[in-house]
Amino acid sequence: MPTVHGRAYINVDGTRYNTQAGATLKLSGDALTPVVGDSGLAGSQAEYQAGEVTCTIIATADISTEALKGQTDVSITFESDNGKSWIASNAFRGPLPQLAKEGYAMTYYGDFKEA
Repeated sequence: MPTVHGRAYINVDGTRYNTQAGATLKLSGDALTPVVGDSGLAGSQAEYQAGEVTCTIIATADISTEALKGQTDVSITFESDNGKSWIASNAFRGPLPQLAKEGYAMTYYGDFKEA
């Protein structure tokens, strides 16, 4: 029986971060939107969208906030426990890290491709 995705492992430039459950990956590529005319559906238009990883890094004493803030031009790997993984080179963090009880909320953008 195949393994179904349940957990994700996030690596930034080779460092695996201990993240809360619930990390997400939005793949990069063309998003299609419908084009509707007076006579009905005419087709679709494509707009390229960057990929996105969201995760919450558990805030232990060894996590450097300056290192998190400086994550530009990095390689990000999103590994699923089902054996699949995706990687983006030249990726970068989005909004500044936000610390809450759960940890540092992080968003990364890049051109994610299946590894």
